[in-house]
Amino acid sequence: MDRLFFTKYENQNGMSGRWFKLLQSNSLTQIKSLMILFILLFILQISLILSGLNDFINDSNHQIIEIMAALLLLLGAIIVFKKYRKIKRFFIDLEEEELNMTALIQSMPDFVCFKDGQGRWIRTNDFGLDLYGLKGKKYRGKTDRELGKVNPFFEEAFEFCMVSDEETWQKAVTVRADESFNIPSGEFKTFDVIKVPIFYEDGSRKALITIGRDITQQKQAEERLVKQEKLAVAGELAAGIAHEIKNPLTSLKGFIQLMREENKLSSDNVDIMSSEMDRIHSIVEELLVLSKPQTRLEQAFSLHSAIEYVVNVLKHQAAEKKVALRIEKTSNKPDFVLGDRNQLIQVFINLVKNGIESMEKGGVLTIQRLQQENEISIYIKDEGIGMPVEKLEKIGEPFFTTKSKGMGLGLTICQKIIHEHKGRIEYESAENEGTTVSVHLPVYKEEKNTENTMSLC
Repeated sequence: MDRLFFTKYENQNGMSGRWFKLLQSNSLTQIKSLMILFILLFILQISLILSGLNDFINDSNHQIIEIMAALLLLLGAIIVFKKYRKIKRFFIDLEEEELNMTALIQSMPDFVCFKDGQGRWIRTNDFGLDLYGLKGKKYRGKTDRELGKVNPFFEEAFEFCMVSDEETWQKAVTVRADESFNIPSGEFKTFDVIKVPIFYEDGSRKALITIGRDITQQKQAEERLVKQEKLAVAGELAAGIAHEIKNPLTSLKGFIQLMREENKLSSDNVDIMSSEMDRIHSIVEELLVLSKPQTRLEQAFSLHSAIEYVVNVLKHQAAEKKVALRIEKTSNKPDFVLGDRNQLIQVFINLVKNGIESMEKGGVLTIQRLQQENEISIYIKDEGIGMPVEKLEKIGEPFFTTKSKGMGLGLTICQKIIHEHKGRIEYESAENEGTTVSVHLPVYKEEKNTENTMSLC
């Protein structure tokens, strides 16, 4: 029992001892109540004894009073003993719970740290001591800035922690992010960090719990996977380029060989060779669009007006295919977006044209606009032949096309343009049921011009 009350909190290492203070005030209150009870019983006994010595009370009454006093003292002793056992059991259970929790925290392959409301370190586990080189050093009660003096190698990291801690307190919610830094061995570590702020009932700061899991190997594996995917895409792209350029080059080679054999060149052959060279030039131009960011003339403009322009451009082509173009607007709210109007018109011309070409038997192609608070969505619904799931999954891949003629770069370029405008394209289709292409773009809000950045350690 003495060990429970008098173990020094400051002398414990890591998580091996008490990682929270005992509720001594509650315990002392119970002990004080016992002392008061003893004093009252003692005063009562003295009073009874004095009463028994009074000349006005006879001997028989004196014996009765003494028996009552003894019974009261016995009852008091029983009550005190029960309370003592209850308190002792409380501290034994508390110590057992603490030891179990300590063992659990120590067995975790994660960094665990407890700080008070002023940012002073209360406790960390062995992982944390090893990570920051704090084993054998007095770290309790010190802030991150003070620990930076204890181990100067991590001074910059500790300063960064103070900033992210303050951002966590300000947000007043659990936050999560990645933190990366070098360790003395020269290795670059990355941690998945969770910070949990705890407040008193009055809203003041109580404690901050930080848990960091080493995800260095996971990040390295992800980077390797990304590189492999890039190489795979590059391989597919190279194969597609080779296939697309090889065909016109083969034609050109054949005509050159024919020229050598016949020693002449007809005008028809010249036209074909020129067409094939234009085809190669077109492929190269579209590849250049994909390979580097395009210069954008950003301005706020009405998306509805851009759609109307697209319909006017394509209405004659649609009429030839017996396709009616219909625009549906479900909101009269301003539909301004920020971006390059010509590039987005290029996207919608491509998408609407694809829909027209898929409707071999004619029909109605609907362009619907839906608007939410922060996003405008344009749905292009055709009544064409549609496509199966296996083809739908490949939509947007370089050189994939369902047309007999075409290079399969149109939708790839569309996706790139929309992505650069911070939007997205989605496709839905089923065989003989048509296709729906939806383009989602952020609404332009003139008053928003602030930047919010936050990082965690």
